[in-house]
Amino acid sequence: MATKNQQVETRLIAEYVKERYSAFPFTLKQPLGGVDADLARSMGFDKALRLSRPSRPEADAVVFHTKWLILIEAKVWHIIDGLAKLPLYKSLIPTTPELVQYRDMPVSMEIVVPWTNPNLETMAKSVGAQIVLFKPLWIDEVVEKVQRYTTREYRAEREEKNRLRELLGLD
Repeated sequence: MATKNQQVETRLIAEYVKERYSAFPFTLKQPLGGVDADLARSMGFDKALRLSRPSRPEADAVVFHTKWLILIEAKVWHIIDGLAKLPLYKSLIPTTPELVQYRDMPVSMEIVVPWTNPNLETMAKSVGAQIVLFKPLWIDEVVEKVQRYTTREYRAEREEKNRLRELLGLD
């Protein structure tokens, strides 16, 4: 399910940035934070930057607005996790080599979601983030599956599928 999750959220962020911010430069999957100084000394900065990419957190998108940076996370699943990441990611911008020329700009934080509720709104407000409701036509089916996932009926169906898989030796 992780692969499907990633594909949905990757599509959501790409469509959102294109629709809302096409007039501004932006980057998707922006690594954040510094590079290990010892690694940079021993291998050179550029190589250390490439080698450290897997260990650096990654923002879904950064938009280079004329007056501020817009740090964006898109979530369909685990929305609270995405919201919690935003202020932590924001704290890494001043130490991110790729963003050095923007380190003194104000940073706006957005979490792009296909649904929201009052609790999410309250949490977003408390960390200084904005919830942006973005619902392309294709997302309704995905949201329905996400919301169905926690129902008693779904759990019963899933339990039965797993039982049959085990019986048939498919797992």
